[in-house]
Amino acid sequence: MQHPVRITSRDFAMTAAIETLIRKRAERLETYFDRITSCHVVLSAPNVKHHRIGGPFEVSIVLHVPGGELAVNRQHGEDLSLAVRGAFDSARRKLQDHVREMRGAVKKRAAAS
Repeated sequence: MQHPVRITSRDFAMTAAIETLIRKRAERLETYFDRITSCHVVLSAPNVKHHRIGGPFEVSIVLHVPGGELAVNRQHGEDLSLAVRGAFDSARRKLQDHVREMRGAVKKRAAAS
């Protein structure tokens, strides 16, 4: 990546383990497409009060690639690590689809008559 991974945590304090997981998963995305310009991950727990622990957690990932921007939004119940994994799995699939389209490996639909 041309820019380092940006991680933003809203509504709660992020642990070092979650930050490490996010950075590893972001590095792994580069194996699918090495021209990713930047990656911004936003973690939020909008319904968490100061006396309550747990989710639902929301994870948003924005990847900037040549020719566009890929965005993923995921929500998961009580486990933040599962929400992060699910969001990065979805980002990987979108990235793979983007690469296929760039290579021309996707058939175009015929125009409706």
